[in-house]
Amino acid sequence: MATRRPKTLHFWNGHLPHWQVENGRYFVTIQLRGAVPQVARERMESLIEKSMKTIREIDNDEADRHLLLSRAIFREMERWLDRAPSVTHFRNTDLCEMMIESIEHRQQRGVWEMFSFAIMRSHIHLFFDFNNQKSLKNELEEFKRWTGHQATRINTQWDGKRFWQSEWFDHWSRSDEEDVKIIRYIRNNPVKAGLAGHVGIYPFCK
Repeated sequence: MATRRPKTLHFWNGHLPHWQVENGRYFVTIQLRGAVPQVARERMESLIEKSMKTIREIDNDEADRHLLLSRAIFREMERWLDRAPSVTHFRNTDLCEMMIESIEHRQQRGVWEMFSFAIMRSHIHLFFDFNNQKSLKNELEEFKRWTGHQATRINTQWDGKRFWQSEWFDHWSRSDEEDVKIIRYIRNNPVKAGLAGHVGIYPFCK
């Protein structure tokens, strides 16, 4: 298995750590505001702090440290997202269709090459190859602003500025084998959540 070890272009740290790498393929999860409760976010922040301390003590390179940290964060986040969500805006099919249009519009603009996505009840998963000339942070923030604004047009009860959680989870794939695993995970997600009987029939998943 050939492992990708791309150069880090940007790193920034909010509540979660974020990387942009050269020629990156990214698995991104964006949650609706309130989908993961405050107690869970505090647990993840504590987990990140403890993991970073442990990882610094391990003699490995930046790519390996990123992988260890990403796996720890995602396992914790997945535990909460797999529970019955209290925020389920994506039960609205008009909203799901708007999200797909927004994803496809950015594909046409050359922002990303989308390999797979799933629009769940309380969050979305995206897996894409990203245009190296653009800022991952800026593009995802613009995507969230635009879709949040459009959501208020669909239902005025939603506050566009507070539609999404303030951050997102991102992880860059290290190999073709990992690409396949990520796509399989995303396409299986609607089945795992009880939204479809088997892979391929859920309309808001690619």
